[in-house]
Amino acid sequence: MKIRLALYLTAFVSAMLGATVVYLILSVPNDLRADAMLKTARQQMSAGNNDEARESLSRIVQQYPRTDAAAAATVALSSLGKKERDDLARAVALLYRQNEQQSRQIADLQKSVTAVRTAPPPPPSAATVTAPAPKPVAKKVTAKKTPPKKKTTSKKRRR
Repeated sequence: MKIRLALYLTAFVSAMLGATVVYLILSVPNDLRADAMLKTARQQMSAGNNDEARESLSRIVQQYPRTDAAAAATVALSSLGKKERDDLARAVALLYRQNEQQSRQIADLQKSVTAVRTAPPPPPSAATVTAPAPKPVAKKVTAKKTPPKKKTTSKKRRR
């Protein structure tokens, strides 16, 4: 009876040890690969390649879901999304301020144009000299000269 209990206990411990070894053999390479991919994704993020980094982080979560790197990739994806939303909100706020400034400028310009249109013309002053209207230039008509008649001198007439 004691031997049978010892054999069962030994078999149980051996099975647990074997399962642990198999788990480690199968999971450690996945952890190493996932960590390497996470490192690459972080380098891409620091270089400013957010689209490539997002793809790498998504690939880590899909291929190695039960690793520490997948948890870190999920956190990095959420922080990357938050950063992009904040950047977009800042850009929209800047555009809104620029739009308000341009609207104010347009309103001021419209007021000044309206003031110029409705203002009476200034009275003519003595110092203002108006130039006389230019005289139309008449075209010179030249009569065509007729070529002089040739005098024919013939030798026959003189004799």
